[in-house]
Amino acid sequence: MSDNCRLPLFADCKEVNDEVKCPGDGGYSVIPLFGKRVRVRKDSAPIRLMGCLDELVNVANNARLSFDGNYAGRIASIVMALSMQLNAYLVQGTDDRLGKVKEVEDTLMSEIVSLCRGFRGPLGWVIAVTPELQAIDAMRVKLRECGRITSSMLDDYPQSSNIIGVLNHADKLVAQAIYCLGGRVFRSVDDAVEYLLNGIS
Repeated sequence: MSDNCRLPLFADCKEVNDEVKCPGDGGYSVIPLFGKRVRVRKDSAPIRLMGCLDELVNVANNARLSFDGNYAGRIASIVMALSMQLNAYLVQGTDDRLGKVKEVEDTLMSEIVSLCRGFRGPLGWVIAVTPELQAIDAMRVKLRECGRITSSMLDDYPQSSNIIGVLNHADKLVAQAIYCLGGRVFRSVDDAVEYLLNGIS
């Protein structure tokens, strides 16, 4: 590469014979996982979970920026913080980091309890009916996806049970918010489908 036009390099990339070579180019990565360095395929469950948590940060940050100052923005800020702490725990695996994860989880629970206090609405199939509720539902879907990835790690990485417990709890809390903040509830999927199809005629 010309000295006059150099690409910025990540810290672990190198220039070799005028080409940029980076770790992971061969399909494997060496990553810190629960406090140990491991070599894993780039499509392995730990890599996919790290990516899923990064995507959750992105989804939550979009909601935070779009709905700053209302309930959706507050939930998004907490979910974003939770995902960042979970990713840090996935890397470090320490009890101290897990404690910080639990603090954010408790904050999410307190927020949902406060928002939903006194809710006595029906349960069933729920559809988000505002952009704010749809943003919350997008976070719920991503929480569930990250949880499914984590469940595939349980046999090889027992500490991942701490992560799946938090993700499962957060998923349920966020889903509850959709109900108590005005999602449209239907007794059956057929009722929901009828509502959707009637809306286009």
